[in-house]
Amino acid sequence: MPEQRNKFARYAWVLVVLGALARFPMMIVLRHTPILVYCDSAYIQAARDILRFNFHALGDRVPLYPLLVALCGLHPHMIWFAQSILGLTAGLMIFGMAFRRTRHGLFSLLVGLACSLTPEVLVYESSVMTEALTNFLLVTSLWLITRCDGAGESNIRYPLELGSIVALAGLTRPLMISLVPVYYCFLVPLWPPVKILQRATLKRTLFFALPVIVFILGWCGFNYFNNGLFTPTTYAGEHLMAQVDPFVDLAPERFAVLRDAWLQSRWQIRDAPNKMAYTVYADVLPKLERQTGKTEFQISQEYESLALYLAIHHPLLCLRRAEQGWMQFWGEPTLDEVQWPGNKVGLDEFLTPMASFMVREVEAVFLVLALLSIPCALFGLKAFTKLEYLIFAIALWVSVFAAFTEFGESRRYCVPLYMLIIYTLMTRGWLWITATSSKRPGSTPD
Repeated sequence: MPEQRNKFARYAWVLVVLGALARFPMMIVLRHTPILVYCDSAYIQAARDILRFNFHALGDRVPLYPLLVALCGLHPHMIWFAQSILGLTAGLMIFGMAFRRTRHGLFSLLVGLACSLTPEVLVYESSVMTEALTNFLLVTSLWLITRCDGAGESNIRYPLELGSIVALAGLTRPLMISLVPVYYCFLVPLWPPVKILQRATLKRTLFFALPVIVFILGWCGFNYFNNGLFTPTTYAGEHLMAQVDPFVDLAPERFAVLRDAWLQSRWQIRDAPNKMAYTVYADVLPKLERQTGKTEFQISQEYESLALYLAIHHPLLCLRRAEQGWMQFWGEPTLDEVQWPGNKVGLDEFLTPMASFMVREVEAVFLVLALLSIPCALFGLKAFTKLEYLIFAIALWVSVFAAFTEFGESRRYCVPLYMLIIYTLMTRGWLWITATSSKRPGSTPD
């Protein structure tokens, strides 16, 4: 309807203008500092290798985010500008999803602003980290679903585009490869089983799997020919050692060299400001290369075997470590937030813990709803929409997968889900509040 389209366009422009104005102070700050908050030098190095066509050096990082950094010319301001565009675009897509669901322009604008201007989103837009791009791809996948799901059984563009977005998310952050089966089960319901062999189902399966096979398995094949490891990243040994770090001393004698070197390095850096497992790994790796004469990839494989052995033979300790990681994913307070800041307390020391506390409260409410959705889904209750069930499944699965595979900075791993969390809570709250009122004309279900 023309009236609805005009309303959508007006509020969309308001969202763009307010989002740009809110990011303007960040641009002023970035004039005086190269990187505002976080910078992982591995992405910078990978981008340099891409610009030099030195593809033999690639493998530590999956390629999509280093490619974005390379396209920005390694310039911090251009990286911030590109990631700000991604954040604004993701906010517009969230606004479109909320408007399509509620047909209320002002409320949809508030949802878009809340997602686009979340402090953590702005922080990672001004950092050389994967959160901004991963967030954009996840929001794009949900936006595509709201636009195309159920558009026709013979439509091949929808599964092809969805498979491409999921594959690109996996090539931005390897953790997102775990979402491939989640999206597939949403795209192609596996119950009743008789539908699996239908022509439309097979066609959707083929066109969803095609980009996944080409992009993800193609990258793993590139790594295999490059360094002998059929894996998205060569950091598997480091990540798994972070999981078993507290009980690495339980390793048997056949891992004595790796075990003793790890314990020695951990003892030597015990007074360092950052005593996380990846710091120990970075310290022990060159020592073992000199001591054993093996390459970095060979040592990584051996540490991977050590970590898997400990996880298999000490499952309760592994579960305890995963529990810690899962709680950290959902916003466990950090040491900086609970310790006394000192004699002088500035505005930053007051506002930062308060903002973190508010974020944890929002995550806690979302987590309660996500856990409640499990029995609702098992008993076939229509307590939530199909799209909400998918968002809950994405968040829970990513959090569990991260808890068992990556430990350390896992609290930031939830940042790409913030827009989906805020969208779900605000729209669900709106629908519950307006449930007793008459149904709005023209509103459409997800």
